Amino acid sequence: MPKPQKVTQAFLAARKELILWGSISAGIYLAFVLTFPLIPYIYHEGKMLDLEMILRNGTRELVWVYILGLGVLFYAFWRIMQTLQRFSKEYAEKSNELRKLTLGFAAACGFILLGLYPITALDVAVYVVNARNWVLYNANPLFVPPGAFPNDPLSQLAGEYVDKTSPYGPVWEVMGRIPVQLGIRDIGAGIIAMKVISLLAFMGMAYLIGWYSKQQDEKFAVSRVTALAFFALNPLVLLEALGNGHNDMSMAAFVMLGLILWQRGKWAWAALALTVASLIKLPALIFLPLFGLNLLMDAPTWKERITRTLGLGVIVLGVFFLAYRLMGPFPEVFSGIVQSFARRSFSPAYAIYVIVRELSPEISKLILPNTRYLFLLIYAFITIALLRRKLTLLEAGFLTYFAMIYLSNAFRMWYPLWFIPFAALNLNSRTFWRTFLFSLTVEFSILSYYILWRWYWRTWDWGLTGPLAPYWDYFKIMTPFTVSWVFTLPFLADLAGWWKDKKKYAEELWL
Repeated sequence: MPKPQKVTQAFLAARKELILWGSISAGIYLAFVLTFPLIPYIYHEGKMLDLEMILRNGTRELVWVYILGLGVLFYAFWRIMQTLQRFSKEYAEKSNELRKLTLGFAAACGFILLGLYPITALDVAVYVVNARNWVLYNANPLFVPPGAFPNDPLSQLAGEYVDKTSPYGPVWEVMGRIPVQLGIRDIGAGIIAMKVISLLAFMGMAYLIGWYSKQQDEKFAVSRVTALAFFALNPLVLLEALGNGHNDMSMAAFVMLGLILWQRGKWAWAALALTVASLIKLPALIFLPLFGLNLLMDAPTWKERITRTLGLGVIVLGVFFLAYRLMGPFPEVFSGIVQSFARRSFSPAYAIYVIVRELSPEISKLILPNTRYLFLLIYAFITIALLRRKLTLLEAGFLTYFAMIYLSNAFRMWYPLWFIPFAALNLNSRTFWRTFLFSLTVEFSILSYYILWRWYWRTWDWGLTGPLAPYWDYFKIMTPFTVSWVFTLPFLADLAGWWKDKKKYAEELWL
């Protein structure tokens, strides 16, 4: 039994570290907002679609505020995780008293980021444009693209999606419509309103983790406050979910709700929450078969299995197709989803395609279609492992989304939000380091996307006249270059053999 004075001293030291690095993080986010404010940048003439467009006219040096700030943010995040994990391992019950402070810093950082211009993608503006068109012109976004209204002053903000119908689900489109229905029609206010939706989802998910979650493996002594900080203070989560306002945050929040309901034995409500998540954004749907299979495996009798099968069918299939049917006729209502499968960018599969295309155009045509089959094969192995109880449901979910991200034809910086719910409930050395390192490499990939190529390499004499001159264009050079480090560094710990003794590493080295 530790002495009260020792416990108090350790608690005060941990709280001091949390306040220090939480304050530094909030200060960095404030510096980002002051350097890249949503207002007035969103009202500038032209298509203000990313950081490069913001930093024109001799202001490119400001990008280093962002790059250096990212470095400090990830270091602060690591220090907070290290502090909370060490304290909670020794004083598990007392660590719960740090949850409100941790949640408070997360809320403060999230609120600050409402004012940030979406630096890496302006998808949040597309949400506003689609919602406005639906309210003002009765143009259902699942059927009518933004380009159908070329005279609308906001249509240019749809960017590459101007001629595409929405790939999002009915629940998201209804949620996105609410601010416009309430009279918020201005683009600046509209983007802030969409970010508020993400902030509410963020706070809801953080609260679920901090107060209702249960770790899969309690022997690693990961407390709720550590799991809370792992999610809520991760710079990738804050920047992509709130700074850039992606609706993946809402999807992840409902996935987390479903997982916690499942932990508490409320499988029907869990199935409903996971179905709602898939009606926000389709990737959540890939987890439902694993969830259903696990549910049947845990049923004590055949009668219970039959009951659960019928219940799942009614909840998942019934709610899913009813929601889409209310939006319009089949199959047209799925047109945006079908279009989304044709997207290609910065994934390992696309990098291989880009390289092989230069060597054999015919063979390269086989790569992208077959990577989908490779994912299905891996998904089948994961399913079999779940059936054989070699994997738990949380492990299967984490690996599924990890494999899905690696084998998709297109990658976006906010996709890691998909597997974070599973990592947060099964936080150990493997899930922590893969998530931490992937978040780090993804956020720093802005170095490749903007700075290296667009500002330097594009006009580099060696590139234009050197041995790579025939291939010197953005996708041929930057796709293999960027993918080569973004998608390999998350496995550094594996490659170094740090997990040969998993228990020892988890208890001594993971933080």
